[in-house]
Amino acid sequence: MTFYKIGDEVKAGKFGPLEHGFGGIVEKVYENSIMISIKDFDPSDKTSVNELNGRAVIRKDEAKMVKAVERTAEDKELAAKEEKEKGTKVAKTSRKKRTTKKTEKKSDK
Repeated sequence: MTFYKIGDEVKAGKFGPLEHGFGGIVEKVYENSIMISIKDFDPSDKTSVNELNGRAVIRKDEAKMVKAVERTAEDKELAAKEEKEKGTKVAKTSRKKRTTKKTEKKSDK
């Protein structure tokens, strides 16, 4: 997963009411998604962009980085930490869960 920062320029495919791909600038970064301000879009999608108030929240996996803002050393450390945490989460979720057998209760006669 790419590390996004406010100010990055991104592109995305079709989304919700939008029939074509669009591009914009990252306004807010969430855990698994980003909010972008839509700047570049197909003219036929103008009414849809207006309905969305010029913004869209999309999954990080669906966005492609076009132009990144300058990263500091602190940003690079944070990105590495995020990737490491993601790797440990995947390892934990791939473990098998233990199941216990349910014992049948015999009714008293």
